[in-house]
Amino acid sequence: MHPSVTTPISTFLIPCQKLVAGRRNSLIPSPKAWCDASWRGDELSMTARPVALVTGASRGIGRAIAIALAESGHDLVLTGRTVVEGSAVNPATGHVLPGSLRSTAEAVERRGGRAHCVAADILDLDDVDSSFERCLAAAGRVDVLVNNAVYVGPGNDTLLVDGSPDDVVRRVTGNLTSPILLTRAFLRHVLATGRAEGAAIIGVTSDAGQRTPDSPAGRGGWSLVYAASKAGFHRIVDMVTVEHPSIRAINVNPGFVATERVLDSGVGLEWVARHGVPPSVIGRAVAAILADPDLPNGGYVHAQPYLRRHLGDHEYEALLDAAKAGDDVH
Repeated sequence: MHPSVTTPISTFLIPCQKLVAGRRNSLIPSPKAWCDASWRGDELSMTARPVALVTGASRGIGRAIAIALAESGHDLVLTGRTVVEGSAVNPATGHVLPGSLRSTAEAVERRGGRAHCVAADILDLDDVDSSFERCLAAAGRVDVLVNNAVYVGPGNDTLLVDGSPDDVVRRVTGNLTSPILLTRAFLRHVLATGRAEGAAIIGVTSDAGQRTPDSPAGRGGWSLVYAASKAGFHRIVDMVTVEHPSIRAINVNPGFVATERVLDSGVGLEWVARHGVPPSVIGRAVAAILADPDLPNGGYVHAQPYLRRHLGDHEYEALLDAAKAGDDVH
């Protein structure tokens, strides 16, 4: 059991420029950090820009979505476990993964957005409501929720009979229960503040929750538990639109994406690393989806073909070339 995967970290509101690194997976805020409401001062809670909360924003798709939303006029609240560089390890390889909430926040700022970092662990269900309250304390409000974080521990290539009950609980907790509880907190906030009409939820979902693979886990397919957890996750958006039709909710399937974790994972994900798009392409797609009034509420959008249609072939290919060259990642 790798500590970077399963050990809850102490969660607290952190202005991103005031971090003191302690031991791995433990971060100590400066004394002043505990009483600061925001990175740039009290005026942040009064911002007129919409505020998006992106979970799992340290790297990969979450980081890319945060950056793209900053470019489209949002301020950001970023949540995740990796607050500073060097504290995340790929459980498949033991390698330190690049990316952190702090580096994502800096990228958001360079694009004109304001960023707030809130350390949170999706396996810590007792902290979901408290972490959302810390998000509100930082930004004043949340208008858009992007449920992106997933459990990334071992077991996705394991048959159900070979896995442990703890593996099942962790995956269902991270992929389904935690986002349900966070969605609940978000809904209660926008309903209580009268902002339901302009609120939106994006669920970063997967075909694994909708489609049956040709092969089992470990031989090209995915695990039963992963599929079941993503199927349940997929239904969050559907049911939000039933219970609260005025709130916009859309599922987005990113498709194959060459994230930092994928690129580091070697042979097991070699095909995805070679053929997947850079995460920034998905970020652009999500920003476009949020701004598209023609998409039906409760829809299920495949990000890559959607963005190609939205931009046109020529502009999409140019974006893809720039992303692969790394021109849009800093």
